[in-house]
Amino acid sequence: METSRRERLQWPLLFLAILLWQACGGPQQYADLILQGGPVYTVDAARSWARAVAIEDGRIVYVGSESGAEDWIGPETRVVDLAGKMVLPSFQDAHIHPIPGGIQRTSFLDLMELDSREAYLEAIETYAKENPEKAWIQGGGWTMDAFPSGIPDGRDLDIRVPDRPVYLTSAEGHSAWVNRKALEIAGIDANTPDPVDGRIDRDPTTGEPIGALQEGAIDLIQPPAPTREQAEAGLLNAIGYLNSLGITAFQDAQVLGRKDLETYRALDRKGKLTARVVAALWWERSEDETQIPELVALRDEFTAGRVEPRSVKIMQDGVMENHTAVLGSPYLGKGDETGIPMIPPEDLKRYVALLDAEGFQVHFHAIGDGAVRQSLDAVEHAQDTNGRRDARHHISHLELIHPEDMPRFRELSVVANFQPLWAIKD
Repeated sequence: METSRRERLQWPLLFLAILLWQACGGPQQYADLILQGGPVYTVDAARSWARAVAIEDGRIVYVGSESGAEDWIGPETRVVDLAGKMVLPSFQDAHIHPIPGGIQRTSFLDLMELDSREAYLEAIETYAKENPEKAWIQGGGWTMDAFPSGIPDGRDLDIRVPDRPVYLTSAEGHSAWVNRKALEIAGIDANTPDPVDGRIDRDPTTGEPIGALQEGAIDLIQPPAPTREQAEAGLLNAIGYLNSLGITAFQDAQVLGRKDLETYRALDRKGKLTARVVAALWWERSEDETQIPELVALRDEFTAGRVEPRSVKIMQDGVMENHTAVLGSPYLGKGDETGIPMIPPEDLKRYVALLDAEGFQVHFHAIGDGAVRQSLDAVEHAQDTNGRRDARHHISHLELIHPEDMPRFRELSVVANFQPLWAIKD
């Protein structure tokens, strides 16, 4: 009994001896990097500030005063003088489209920095002349405010590029501006009906398409898909741009199945994916719940490294500017028009409950108050069916919310993913 007690006393004494040995000159742990000489925003509950940060082996090991950081400086420590610049934690973006955005910046015609109809047309004509080998003129970035009616006219493109199809998506991605060649290749004419989830803009007199397509009608035209090389180069460009803004993690809000996941995997395996990614797998609204096993299989196959395909993106409406966002009451001056619900509400409830049961987060696109309510109703149904969990389903954009639905976000633990500057120029 006495020996057992002695052994029990030996261990705390030994631990104390080790601590005293380290304090008196035992092996010192030094940081790889010290940032000091500027304000450090710690983002803690007390809103405290510091003046130095020490990083060792990729982890923050010290935050505090500059004098306190001196203990972490060794012979090989890199010390950076901030010269008064502020240190912030890196940012995470909850809704972004890096692959198509990067492709537009690197391989196609990018109109994002222009802001008038005349500037667009001049850039389009110049690009076509400088790229005679391109069978299609592809790109985007135009905004509705550049056109008197908010709707571009493809006949303007016919004058500048009469010999090749032109396909240009809007800055927010919900509209396309095309010329006559593109319409002819797709077989779109006055007799082509509008798809259930979109609209073909037409001449009010003749009924002929004018060269503007909204929402699901965009998919009636199928230009050549980007090559794998173009996709990888575009994603690499987008990642570099995001990193330059301090963004090191994001949710890709429209991952088009295997091909996009393979693009991410390729960069990750090359050590070039310098961000952590939650991939929101695209929900094909022309299909039903039979697509869920494929979504599960993609999640299982591609969850690796810095990529996690654990979200599913559902588009429930369009946008305000072209009157496709779903409202709870009609648009002013538009008769009984209330927008285009992409998925019937009862179907949406069923799909969301099934996705929730599989452990997916659901990433809703909902802009109008009608679509917001339909999305909240679907989450409520999923919780009633499956029970509550830390799912963090979220609704993105949220331009208009009915006051009665505002408290439901807290009640249902739904993340409100606002974009305050959404389509601001419009």
